[in-house]
Amino acid sequence: MGFWRKMRNTLRPGGLNGEVADELEHHRALRRQEGLGTWRSPGAEETTRNAGIFVWIESWLLDLRHAARMLRRSPAFTLLVVASLALGIGANAAIFSLINTVLLRTLPVPRPSEIYRLQSTDGVSPVPVFSYPELQQMERAGARQAELGAGNEAGALPLARRGGPPLRVETQLVSGGYFQALGIAPWRGRWINRGDNRALEASPVAVLSYGFWRRAYGGAPMLGKAITLRGTALTVVGIAPPGFTGLEPANPVDVWAPVMMQPALGAGGSVWSVNADNKKPLPPQAGEMWLQVFARLRDPGQAPALAAALSVPVAASFRRIAPGRKLAQRVVLTPGGRGGGELRHEYAAPLALLMAMAALMLLIAVANVATLQLARMVRRRRELAVRLAIGVSRGRLARQLLTEGLLLAAIAAAAAAGVALFAGRLIVRLAGDPFAPDLDWRVWAFLAAVALGTGLILGWLPAWQAQRGNTAADLKSGPARAGDPGRVPLGRPLVVAQVAFSLLLVAAAGLFARSLAAMFTVNLGFDRAHILTAELALPRAGVPVEQWRVLQHGLLQRVAALPGVRAAAMDLTGLDAYSTETSGISLAGVVSPPGGYNANENTVSRGFFDAVGMTILRGRGFLATDTAASPTVVVVNQTFARRFYPGQSPIGKTFGYDPQHTGQFRIVGIVADARVSNPHTPAAPLFYRLQDQSDREALTLEVRTTGKPAALIPA
Repeated sequence: MGFWRKMRNTLRPGGLNGEVADELEHHRALRRQEGLGTWRSPGAEETTRNAGIFVWIESWLLDLRHAARMLRRSPAFTLLVVASLALGIGANAAIFSLINTVLLRTLPVPRPSEIYRLQSTDGVSPVPVFSYPELQQMERAGARQAELGAGNEAGALPLARRGGPPLRVETQLVSGGYFQALGIAPWRGRWINRGDNRALEASPVAVLSYGFWRRAYGGAPMLGKAITLRGTALTVVGIAPPGFTGLEPANPVDVWAPVMMQPALGAGGSVWSVNADNKKPLPPQAGEMWLQVFARLRDPGQAPALAAALSVPVAASFRRIAPGRKLAQRVVLTPGGRGGGELRHEYAAPLALLMAMAALMLLIAVANVATLQLARMVRRRRELAVRLAIGVSRGRLARQLLTEGLLLAAIAAAAAAGVALFAGRLIVRLAGDPFAPDLDWRVWAFLAAVALGTGLILGWLPAWQAQRGNTAADLKSGPARAGDPGRVPLGRPLVVAQVAFSLLLVAAAGLFARSLAAMFTVNLGFDRAHILTAELALPRAGVPVEQWRVLQHGLLQRVAALPGVRAAAMDLTGLDAYSTETSGISLAGVVSPPGGYNANENTVSRGFFDAVGMTILRGRGFLATDTAASPTVVVVNQTFARRFYPGQSPIGKTFGYDPQHTGQFRIVGIVADARVSNPHTPAAPLFYRLQDQSDREALTLEVRTTGKPAALIPA
C-alpha cells in the first residue's frame, strides 16, 4: 500500500473499513459455498484495520529511530547542517515576524475588512486628522451607513508609582464611539462611551490594556481604583481583551482615556492647526486637527456614498474656520483592517529587501547542505547497496532517506525558533523602534513550512540518487571518497547555484551596507555628538504659562551649572523623527493658493540653536531683548525661505496663522535646514518661536555635554 493511501486511510478510515468489510464478506461467501458454515468475528474489521495502521506507524517509527542513529554516527556533519539551516530558517522567520507585525496582521476585531480609515484632501495634500467638532458632524452625517470612532496618536505620559519612578505609559484619547465602532467587548468592566465625553474633564476614567494591566499591576483587581496619569487621577472602568492594543499594532496602547480629558492630561497635541487658539483646550475647536478617524461600514459597498456624505460637513467646516482660504476639502476612505501608521510606510521596502536577502541566505545554506548530503551519500553507497541486496525495496530505502532529511530539518527548525526570537528583537533594537516582533501562529506556520520544504529537498535528493544507483557495481566497489570527481550527482549544478546565490547576496548586502552607511552619515543639520535629550513628564493642568516660563528658566540654569554640561536648552517637539507640528500660515502681501500654505513649527528656549549645534546663516537668533512684551519674532529654516520667499530675503517679512493676522510673526533670522521630521527626506518648511513669546510649554530638554552624554543621566 502506497504512502499517500496509507496516510489517507489513517486520517479517514471510512474507505479502509469498507474494503476490509468487503474482503471479509467474500471469505464468508466462500465458506458457505464449501459447506463450512458462517464464520462470525464481531471485531474482525477493527482488528484488521488497526493491524494495518499500527504496522504502518511502527514502520515509520523504525525509520525515525534509524535516521536518528545515522545522525548520531556523524555528529560533526549533523552539527554543521543544523547550524547552517537554523541560521537560514531563523533569519527568514525573524524577518517574517516583523513583516507580520507591521504589514500582515489584521486588527483583532470582528470583520476587520469593514474598517476604513478617513482623511481629508484638497486634491493636493492629504490631512490624516480631523477636529473633534468635525468628528461629531461626520457622525451625524454618516449615521445610517457607518459607525465612526476616533483617537489621537498615542503618546507617552508619566504614570505615578508608589516607591518608584513614574512609568512611561502609551496613552490614547478616544471618542465615545471608538470601542463601539470596533465591535469588541471589554474583558472586564466597560468601555469609554459617549457619556464620558459629554463635557471637558467631566469624566476622569480610563481603560487599561490587558498586557499593561498584567505588567504594571500583576493582574490585581483594578476596576474602580484610581491611577495617577500626569498628575490627574483617573478611575479604571475597564480592561481591554487580550491581544487588543489599538489600531496601530506596531505601536501598542497601554491606557485609553476620554477625548474630553485632553486639557487635564496635556496630551494629544494638534497635528494641523487652522486659525485655532493654542491657549484653549483642543476638543471644542474646529481648527485643531488632531484626531485620527475610522469608520466601520455596515456595507463596504457604500464606501463611496459614505465619503460623499462626510465630505459635506468637512468642507463646510473648512469654509467656516478659514474663510480667506479656498479649501475644497473632501473625505477619502482607505481600507484600515490591518491598522496603519508611519511604521507600515517606513518599513515596507526595507523589510522586503531584508526578506529577499534572508531567502538568498537560506537558498545558499540549502544548496550547501544538499551538496554535503550528496557527498555523504557517495560514502554510504555500499551500505545502501547491502540493504537493497537483502531485500529492502527501493521505495522503503527512499522513505528512509526522506525521513533523515525531515529529521535534520526538524532539529534545525527547533534551533531556528531561538534564532528568530533573538534576531527579531535585535533588528528592532537596531532600528530604534519600540515595537516587538509578533510571533503568532502565522510566524510558526511560516517557520514550519520553510522547514518542511527544506527537509523534503534534503531528503529527496539522496533518495533520487539512491534510485539511480547500480547495486551490483556498488557492492563490488571499495570505499568511496566524497571528493572523487564524478562521484556526486548534481554536484556541479549545486556549486554553480551556490556561487550565483552568493553573488546575489553579496551584491544585495553591498547595496544594503551602502544605504546603511549613507543613513549614518547623512547631514541632519545639527550636531548629534555629545548631546543628551530628555522629555520632562510634568503635570500641565493648572500651571499658568507665565509660571512655567519661570520654572523653565530656573531648570535650565541648574542644568547648565552641572559639571560636564556645555549648554542646555528646551523645545516643544524635540529632535526625534516625526516629532513636529504643522500649522496653516498666511503671508503678508501674498495671496494664498487654494490649498493654503503649511509649515512645521517648534517652540524653543533662548540658546536652543547653539545647544543643538544649528547654524544661523543670516540675521540673528533669539536675544535677551525678545520678551513677552516685545513684538513676536521667529527664525525660519532655509526651506521656509526658499519656498515662500523665492529670490528675496525673508528678513523683516511677516506672516501669521490666518489672513486676518499676517503681521503676527516677524522673521529675524534664517537657520540651516535640519532633518528633524524625517532623516530620509529633505527638510520641510519650519519656523521657530521663542518660548517666552509662546503659550506652549517646551518640555523636551537638550543638553550639550563635554564628555559621554550617558554619564550625565543620573545628575
